[in-house]
Amino acid sequence: MRQESRWAKTAWSACWRWGPPIVWLAVISVFSTDAFSANQTGGFLIPVFRWLFPGAPPMTLDLLHGVVRKGMHVAEFAVLALLWYRAVAWGGSGWQPKAALTAFLLAAGIGALDEVHQTFAPSRTASIGDVGWDSLGAVLGLLARQVVRL
Repeated sequence: MRQESRWAKTAWSACWRWGPPIVWLAVISVFSTDAFSANQTGGFLIPVFRWLFPGAPPMTLDLLHGVVRKGMHVAEFAVLALLWYRAVAWGGSGWQPKAALTAFLLAAGIGALDEVHQTFAPSRTASIGDVGWDSLGAVLGLLARQVVRL
């Protein structure tokens, strides 16, 4: 095999391995901007909830909005942990506990950094509770991987 083609194969493999978690980090970063603050998502979701549940009191609509927002934390960090696991466990077979722990720590650490990032967005607030939701998502994602054998 020629040297250039070996290099291209190695580069492609690295992109395929590490690219998905890096792209997902960019998605998470976008979700951490003012465009996805509670005021912005509420402006969209509350009318949808009002349409779906016409008799619901405002407090219930606000609760639903909060549930969706926290659910997004769980979902986005479940995906992130799975992508980290895939990258770290690359080439291995079966369940790899060290790779799972590494994936969890990376996702939880990024959750903490994400909250720090939000302190710089004017309409966002940082919350240790959100780091907990992010970490829960990472755990659930890795557990789902083990149960479903993704």
